Amino acid sequence: MGIVSLKKRFNRIYSRIIRFIQGEHSGDALRNVSISILPSLAIYLLGTPASTAIGIGVGSLLTTLTDPPGNRKDKLSSALVCIPTFFVASFLTAYLFPFHWPLVILLGLAGFTFTLYGLFGPRYAAIGNMTLILMSFVIGLAPKHPLAIGLQITTGTAIYYLFSLLQAYIRPYRSLKHAMANGFQGLSKFLLIRAQSYDPSIPLDITYSRVGKIHGQISEQQEQIRSLLFREKKIIGHQWPKSNYWLSQVYGLIDLHELIIALDHDYEAIRKNLADTGSLPVIRRAIKLLALEIDSFSQPHIRFRYAQQLYYNTIKLNELLTELKNIQQQQAGPAGPILRSIITNMESILEVLRRIQVAFYQNQEIQDKIDTAEYQQFINRPLGSLSEIKNKLHLKNPLFRFALRMALLFGVGALIGILFLDFKYTYWILLTIAIVARPAFSMTKTRNIERIVGTFSGILIGIFCLAFFQSLPLLLSLSAIGLFGFFLFNRSNYMVSVIFITLGVVIALNLFEGNIDLILGSRMAFTLIGAFLTIAGYFLIPVRQSSSLVHLAKEVASYNQHYFQIINQRLSDNLQSSFDIRLARKKAQTAMALFSDSINQMKKEPEHKWIDWSHIHHFQALSYRVNSHLVGLSISISKKNPEVLHKDIYVRIDELKSLLTDLDQIAEHISPSKK
Repeated sequence: MGIVSLKKRFNRIYSRIIRFIQGEHSGDALRNVSISILPSLAIYLLGTPASTAIGIGVGSLLTTLTDPPGNRKDKLSSALVCIPTFFVASFLTAYLFPFHWPLVILLGLAGFTFTLYGLFGPRYAAIGNMTLILMSFVIGLAPKHPLAIGLQITTGTAIYYLFSLLQAYIRPYRSLKHAMANGFQGLSKFLLIRAQSYDPSIPLDITYSRVGKIHGQISEQQEQIRSLLFREKKIIGHQWPKSNYWLSQVYGLIDLHELIIALDHDYEAIRKNLADTGSLPVIRRAIKLLALEIDSFSQPHIRFRYAQQLYYNTIKLNELLTELKNIQQQQAGPAGPILRSIITNMESILEVLRRIQVAFYQNQEIQDKIDTAEYQQFINRPLGSLSEIKNKLHLKNPLFRFALRMALLFGVGALIGILFLDFKYTYWILLTIAIVARPAFSMTKTRNIERIVGTFSGILIGIFCLAFFQSLPLLLSLSAIGLFGFFLFNRSNYMVSVIFITLGVVIALNLFEGNIDLILGSRMAFTLIGAFLTIAGYFLIPVRQSSSLVHLAKEVASYNQHYFQIINQRLSDNLQSSFDIRLARKKAQTAMALFSDSINQMKKEPEHKWIDWSHIHHFQALSYRVNSHLVGLSISISKKNPEVLHKDIYVRIDELKSLLTDLDQIAEHISPSKK
């Protein structure tokens, strides 16, 4: 038994490794390393001065981090913004480099201006953040010819985007494919966490906390998928042979998300009423099999390879559902309706999975589809006018406050660099600030810890490599591996990526400059100074989640109320289009995800110990309960003719009215009050 268990664990670990290697970030890492090294190396071998090759290499290297997954339009927009931004920033930094006080003013203004790039979305936020990192690097290069360094950086940026756009046009739906795989995998994990709610041995506060954490991640994945797909005119306009295939996948994925949320009832009542029925272990086994089935869609080639095993899993799942139905028929009290709701939900999940399965094999026309003109309403739109931008520029806006903090931190970091002119690597203070500082305290604290631990570990590994390996080709290879590891883990595990990049930097600087003791000492000292400044900056200009909690709570109540009204309208009017109900459902669950994420951030702030969490947790639990009932209700009415609906539909509507009233009242009075 122990050997079998060990083998299963090994297979799971092996599967995770293979999946990680096959992920989008793995291919991106290889592409980024190649573009960062090979063009500048070729330019150097053609007789160009080393400084020129280094400038172009730095431009390409930093540009790679401005290009998150996206479609062709995204990448073209990034190129049109990033290239001129990098040129202006590098030229001005190099031009003012000899003049200390003007440089301090420039860096302070840059900290404010480029942080506000985040107003236009995550893609532009990445460009703004990398511009600050670029300016830090330019200071480290100690440039003597401003225009030359500006052109070198711009050339490297243009080279990177040339290859990135070329890849996007050759494989236009690469990011969508990987986003879909991540979406199925994320929902599988979500469902496994949901299974814990049916285990009385696990405290409910722990399960609610876990659900809240992953709910935000799932919501982001769904948003990315919608953004990638619904902006592809060829797909949503059915102008591509595989349009129905992709739309069926996304419809199914979104429906699965809603159905999994619908499992989220009053677990305290569920545990109490089902405790003596023997159904709880059966429910957990069924949910785990459903999670396995969902996860199989994240790897189509694996799914086809293990089709026989999945067939047996389906048989076992049907047997468990039959067992649950038999238990349900024997119940006379409240356990009966609870089990009926759970069984109905599981059958609905199976129905969606069968629909997705059909899409794997045939390009079937979608039923109950949304019109092409309506897709845009499912996408978060960027700011589109000067008045919208102006309305965001106030102290109550978290991003505006963070921009002020970055201006202060970059100004102070530059001042410290002036005070320590004798030290060569003071620009690492600015690098640490740009990399580590985040609006929320929790993210800043986590990044600080990961950067310090990663830096120290990378230095130790670097010392070991320099002590035991003398071969120049081997050391250069290790430095390149460090760069590859940085790109490979940059999105999934920041601390591991810091270990790799520190290893690469230590070896590369020692080979080209020597002075390993100065490099190591400066790396640690200035990293620690930068980390200290980021923590101090939070307390000077804090961005507290509690300031937006009341607004988010009201949005949760409002969007769930709107969702209920749409369901009522569909019930009374027998509407055929699913557009309104899908859009209302999306808005309600997005609001809940933002509220849950805000709570998770608040719990990591220094003031969390003095907050009375009872009302906040009660509101969160009630919102999940209300939304799950709403999703369950919408599923029920979509399956049946309203004229023959079961009587309990109207009973559930009356119960929901009461719950929604409670949700509204709590939202009006909720506040992060002190104990």
